[in-house]
Amino acid sequence: MKKTLIAAAVAGAGFAAPTAAVAEVSATLDIASQYLWRGQQLFSGGTVSGSLDYEHDSGLYAGVWTSSESFGIEYDLYAGFAGEAGDFSYDIGVIDYRYSDGGTERQAPADRASRANFTEAYLGLGYMDFGFEAYIGVGDTGNNSGDKNKNNYFTLSYSYDKFGVLVGYADFDESEANYTHVDLSYEVYDGLVFTLSQIVDEDTSDTYSKETQFVVGYSFTF
Repeated sequence: MKKTLIAAAVAGAGFAAPTAAVAEVSATLDIASQYLWRGQQLFSGGTVSGSLDYEHDSGLYAGVWTSSESFGIEYDLYAGFAGEAGDFSYDIGVIDYRYSDGGTERQAPADRASRANFTEAYLGLGYMDFGFEAYIGVGDTGNNSGDKNKNNYFTLSYSYDKFGVLVGYADFDESEANYTHVDLSYEVYDGLVFTLSQIVDEDTSDTYSKETQFVVGYSFTF
């Protein structure tokens, strides 16, 4: 699943004098040693993912991100508005997570995929090297299942030079499975990042693995 918000589209978007409209299409290709999702190892083994993005100089953007995983093929659709004003940045949008197969319920394969789908609205705020992100569950879990998605996820982050630290908190509405994790990252050189991730607190003991996760990832941008 797409782990980070889209970077601010254009410095000062929405605060500068009007100019001729400019749009950009870009793509990424990412290779990682495992699929790390909000402090959890979703499955072991390498993973390949990629995205195709459209950005307008007004700050509007849209894109699709896809990855292979144990649930088949995942593809995430997202759109939003991002910009900067001095040392402040913002990003607001919606992301829809879709799966070709998957889910945990004991249903026919055709139903499992639709039950795994969900949607989040997100808000990202930044000031200099500090960041805050909120992902708020919206709509139903699955396709018109009637089960409201009230699960939320929040992060605080700080970066310095090639180092980064992130604290994430997963807040599940109808369970006692809430947890907190800490990620430490180091960018060896442009595109190559090492990440250590550890769940440091949980509402119910032994719900999650306490093993420290180590991920090596490389990203290409086109």
